[in-house]
Amino acid sequence: MKAKRLLSLVLVMLLILGSAFQIVSCAGSEKKPAEGTYTRMTVDINPSVEFMVDDQNKVVSVTALNDDGSILIAGEAFIGKTPEEATELVVQLATDAGYLVKGEISVENTDSKNEVKISVSGNSEYAEQLRENLKANVEKMLADSGIIGAVNTIEAKTLEQMRQLVVDDGLFTEDEVKDMTEEQLYRALAAGRIETAELLTQEMRDAYYRAKDYKISFAERKETQRIIEGMGAAYSSTLALYNAALKSYSSAIDALDQLRYELLVSPDSDYQKLLAQLRDVKEELLKEKKIVASVKVGDDNYAEVSASFKLSEEKYQKMYDALVAAGEKADKAMSDAVQLLRVGENALRELEEKFPEEITDKLTEEAKNIEDAVNSAKDGFFAEFEKAHKDDIEKIENDLKTKKQQLIAEAKGEKVN
Repeated sequence: MKAKRLLSLVLVMLLILGSAFQIVSCAGSEKKPAEGTYTRMTVDINPSVEFMVDDQNKVVSVTALNDDGSILIAGEAFIGKTPEEATELVVQLATDAGYLVKGEISVENTDSKNEVKISVSGNSEYAEQLRENLKANVEKMLADSGIIGAVNTIEAKTLEQMRQLVVDDGLFTEDEVKDMTEEQLYRALAAGRIETAELLTQEMRDAYYRAKDYKISFAERKETQRIIEGMGAAYSSTLALYNAALKSYSSAIDALDQLRYELLVSPDSDYQKLLAQLRDVKEELLKEKKIVASVKVGDDNYAEVSASFKLSEEKYQKMYDALVAAGEKADKAMSDAVQLLRVGENALRELEEKFPEEITDKLTEEAKNIEDAVNSAKDGFFAEFEKAHKDDIEKIENDLKTKKQQLIAEAKGEKVN
C-alpha cells in the first residue's frame, strides 16, 4: 500500500512538473515581433479600424478607417493593449452597438451580414501566429455571443499601397518613400498615426495633413527670406520679388485651408450635415439588421422583414452615394484654390532657380539653420492646429460618443431620447 501510495505521489508530481514544463514551453515558444518593427493590423466589421503594434506586442495607435469606425473608437482606451485585447474590444463594441447581431443574417445579396475581416501585415512567424490567434479568439467570441457569422483573414496592403498611405499622411513625400523598405514604411505610418491620434475623423486628419504640408513649405521659404534679408542692400531687388511671391503664397495657403474647413470640416457644411444624416440612416439599418437576424427562412414574416431590410439598405446606399458626391463637389470647389496655390509655389520655385550664386552659396551654408526652422515648424504644428480647432475637435468626439451610446441603447432595446 505504501509503495502504491508513493508511486501515485510520484505520478502526480510528474504530471504537475510536466504541466509546468508545458506552460513554460508554450510561453517560451510564443512568437515576438522583431526588434524595432511595427505591425499594421486592421479589423473590419464595417466599422473598420486600424491598429499599429510595436515590437513589444502593444498597440501604439488606433485609427478609424471609416465613419462607423470613428463612432466605435471614440472615448475608448486601446493604447497599451495587446493586439488580441484590442481586437476583442472592437468586436465587443461592435456587438454592443448592433453592428454584429445575435443569430444569422439569412437574407441573400446583402453586405450587412455578420462578418469580421482581419488583416495583419508581414510574413513573419509572429504575423502568422497573430492572424491565427485573432481568428480563433473572434470565432470564440461570436460563438459565445450566439452570433452566426464568418471570421476571415484578408491580405494586408501591398508595398505600393503602403507607400501611398504614408504619403497621404503628409509626413513624407513620394520621393522620400520610393526607396523605403517595408519596415521603414510601417515605422513611418506609425509616426503619423500617433501624431494625429486625437483627430478621430478622416476629414479632420486630411485638414491637418494638408495644413501641415503648407506650414512646412512656408517655414522653409520664410527662412530663405530671412537669410536673403541679412545679406544687405545688394540683393534688395531679389528680396522684393521673393517677398511679394511669398506673400501671395501665404494668402493662397490661408484661402485653401479656410475653404477646406468650410466645405468639409465645419459642422455647418453640407458635407457634415449629410454625414449626420447618414449616421441616422445607419442607425435605422442596424435596427432592421437586428430584426432580420431574429427570423429564419420559412417563417411567416420572413418575406416582409427581408423586404424591409433591403429597403433600409438601399436607403443607406443612396445616402452614402450622396455623401460621396458632396465630397467630390467640395474637392471640385477647391480646385481653383489649389491651382492658385500651385501658381504661388511655381513662382517661388522659379525665383529660387534664378537666385544669384552668392545667395545659393549662403543658403547652402545656412542649411542646418533652415532644417532646424523646418523641424521647429513640424514639432509645433499639432499644438497650433489643436488650438485653432479645439472646439471642432471636442464637438466631433462628443458627437461620436453620443451616437455610439445611442446605438448601444438601441441594440439593448432601450428607449433613446
